[in-house]
Amino acid sequence: MQDTSPQALGTETIRWDLTQLYTGLDDAAIEADLRAHLAGMAAFEAAYKGKLDTHLGDAFAALEPLERLGSKLGIYFFLGLARNASDREADKVASRVRERQTEMSAQHMTFFDLELGTLGWDAVEKQSDHPLVAKHVPYIRRVQELHKYRLGEEAEAVLTMHSPFGVAAWADMMDELEGKLRFDLDGKELNLPEILHVMSEDRDRERRYSALQMANRVLKDSQHTYHSARTLNVVAGVRKANDAARGLTHPMQNTNMSNHVDDATVEMLHQVVEETGGALARRFYTLKARLMGLETLRWSDRNAPMPFAAETVYDWTRSCGIVSRAYHEFSPTLGGLVGEVLDPAKGWVDAPPVPHKSGGAFDYTVAVPGGNRSYMMLNHLGSAGDVMTLAHELGHAVHGLLALEAQGTVMWHAPMPYAETASVFGEMLTFESLMQQVDDPREKLALYMNKLNDFLNTVVRQICFSCFELEFHTQRANGKLTEDDFARLWMDMTKRFYGPEGEIFSYDHMENMWSYVAHFYNYSPFYVYAYAFGELFTQSMMAQRERLGTRFEPLYLDLLRAGGTKSAVELMEPFGLNPNTRDFWEAGIASSAAVWLAEAERLAEELGL
Repeated sequence: MQDTSPQALGTETIRWDLTQLYTGLDDAAIEADLRAHLAGMAAFEAAYKGKLDTHLGDAFAALEPLERLGSKLGIYFFLGLARNASDREADKVASRVRERQTEMSAQHMTFFDLELGTLGWDAVEKQSDHPLVAKHVPYIRRVQELHKYRLGEEAEAVLTMHSPFGVAAWADMMDELEGKLRFDLDGKELNLPEILHVMSEDRDRERRYSALQMANRVLKDSQHTYHSARTLNVVAGVRKANDAARGLTHPMQNTNMSNHVDDATVEMLHQVVEETGGALARRFYTLKARLMGLETLRWSDRNAPMPFAAETVYDWTRSCGIVSRAYHEFSPTLGGLVGEVLDPAKGWVDAPPVPHKSGGAFDYTVAVPGGNRSYMMLNHLGSAGDVMTLAHELGHAVHGLLALEAQGTVMWHAPMPYAETASVFGEMLTFESLMQQVDDPREKLALYMNKLNDFLNTVVRQICFSCFELEFHTQRANGKLTEDDFARLWMDMTKRFYGPEGEIFSYDHMENMWSYVAHFYNYSPFYVYAYAFGELFTQSMMAQRERLGTRFEPLYLDLLRAGGTKSAVELMEPFGLNPNTRDFWEAGIASSAAVWLAEAERLAEELGL
């Protein structure tokens, strides 16, 4: 077995440099910045409440430095706890800071969107000669569209003040518990990212299966399933109560509105993925079983590398080189931003899996006083999948940096589905670059199979997650669910998407695996469908490259710079596409995974496999 330690992969020094924000928990600047931020919120209300009909531009100007200062405090503690979820002292200080910020925001900032929501359009037009009013018209229109679902100022303030003590507190607890999970495999103690890596990437089938058994058992024995069930009951209960107060009629509606997409479009996405994507997935896994010489796949075989794939471990330098080259060959603009993010002198990346660090990966673009940054967390273990994860998170980074520069702190953040567009695009650039470097048909087949694995995890698995999530939100309306209820729903939904027991998969030892999916509680409910949306949204768009030629790159950069100012329909219009049609989503599958699978089947036949 190859050495994938941080020392062997060269990631041991690729850590965040948070001293650029504060030198430590005892840094006097933390208290100074907190006092300044709290005072700034009070001053903002005093200056602009009741005056947006004449001072809207000045209000937007005042928001910028206020947002940056608050973000500096927030990102410091968020990253510190992601790096070490068991740091009780940091959690204590972070909680105090967050609670004071939340309290003051509730008292002094709640008025802004409420007053903006009822501001007459004639008052906006009278101030349109102010450049910040003209710039923020998309935001103003959006706030006014959603105003009918907002409660009064007192109720909104109370909800804001309660927020650190509800779902967010449960999510913090789950992060801490996850960081403490340990799995003893072959006499070695592994954390969650490491055991999942073995389960997915190890070439020894029995070792993968042992990892699955171990993960499934420890999640139960450690009471992680119990705590996760309690947390998800809170998440679903809070969503139900808030939706009822706002007059929303079904669990996904709030998320869909935040994502600037119609309910019907999201429902269509789910239908296409379950029907077309599900059928393609079963066809793929049938081919995979054949190539592995198996009649039935275990769940731990689902992501397994092909037995004929090159056994390549990608160290940090090689991984960065592959991804950087792919971005730069498509766009020097994007290549330059990638180089900035990966520059070790900046300290924006935290790469190695270490004890107490959160699992998974993310990129967090943030506006702080003095500039914009994009902090990336990885758990890099040297697999081809880890290279794709790097490409994925860099997509988020370039998207965030371009949008923040173009739109400012109020409008830069793209809704969740569009935020996944750039990450999927980055993965595709990297995949295409790798394919161009390979001549051996066996290795080409291995790359196609690996890419199909990634696609199906992003699309079919995430929609399976989304349907599971919808089911437990729906059933929670009738009372609390036990951990056994969640396991039953999990297994039912898995079989609905991947086929009945024994047809393609055996489902032994996976009934507890729902409990480690942090997206169900760590983000907004129904975050997960954004991955499938972003994948197919991007694939449909990328299929237009040949037709658009040299016009494609600037159109794509414009899409990234739009941030949160446009809807899905508006973003796709320059590409001649309409995401409100079923054909759009079908084309996302037909132009990508369907092509790759047909090519994989052809290569398998050609090679006699």
